[in-house]
Amino acid sequence: MSVDFAVERIVWLHKRIKDGYYPNAMRLSERFGISHRQAQRDCDYLRRKIGAPIEFDRSRQGYYYTDDFSLPDSIRIEDPRDISNIVALADIYGGMDGGSTQIGIPYSALLYIPDKLSALELAPFVVKRVGSKGKYVCEFQNIRVFFGALIAADADIRIIEPEWLRKDFCESLDKLRAANADEVSEEP
Repeated sequence: MSVDFAVERIVWLHKRIKDGYYPNAMRLSERFGISHRQAQRDCDYLRRKIGAPIEFDRSRQGYYYTDDFSLPDSIRIEDPRDISNIVALADIYGGMDGGSTQIGIPYSALLYIPDKLSALELAPFVVKRVGSKGKYVCEFQNIRVFFGALIAADADIRIIEPEWLRKDFCESLDKLRAANADEVSEEP
């Protein structure tokens, strides 16, 4: 099991709970293609090992925070074997040697995606549809990978917010366009 994949699941679960979506193990298993049992272990890991104040709301069929909570910037793993049946939150950058682990909270963006086919192409990033006018909330860990997916979709996609992301995207495209505007010799 990939450590990055386990961390991604924990971060996704935290963000969905924090945003008030009441996620549950079934939704987590569907989103990441894991077993229901593994998804339940992820929920338990968030509660027991990280100390998240989560409870299950039976009427809404999902988890919620009983108090304000943020994932820690780093987690110290005293015993590298103490990872409770999942490898989540082990030391991604230096191996499982008991060091610190950095957890990346995903970026969020509101996009206008003009057609359903383009929305399907961006499905790995789409979290939810907002209204019926082609607006989608997307989450991503890596800005450049997200930019690549937007370009690959080859559609009239608009970044509605955040403003800084739209500006960064336009600046990146301007640099790429400028670098390719002149005829290129065989060797740069």
